[in-house]
Amino acid sequence: MDTGRISDNVSLLTENVKDYVNLRIDLAKLILTEKMAKLASFFLISVIFFILAMFLLLFLSLAFVFWFGKDLGPEWLGALIITAVYVLGGLLIWVKRHEFFINPLVTHLTKILMEDKDEQD
Repeated sequence: MDTGRISDNVSLLTENVKDYVNLRIDLAKLILTEKMAKLASFFLISVIFFILAMFLLLFLSLAFVFWFGKDLGPEWLGALIITAVYVLGGLLIWVKRHEFFINPLVTHLTKILMEDKDEQD
């Protein structure tokens, strides 16, 4: 038996295993980077949508208060009506927070974090 050939094969195998492990580490880094980018974009879009929704709600509320003050009664009564609507809406959101926010958020985050990449892709 030629010991030189066996040692060459073992060293080649060792080098291939090291390359394979390094490639798997690089793949894990890329997958983690992709998932972090998806999470960041999801949160950024959510924050932008929330800010836009708050501005819309603010301007609609002001429009109602001014309209109510001009046509139906005093502006302070319109502001109280809007406040009551906000309080009722806040209570509804508090009671249904799991249905409206927590469950969909957990589902979406789980989908992003646990998505499997095929070896062929």
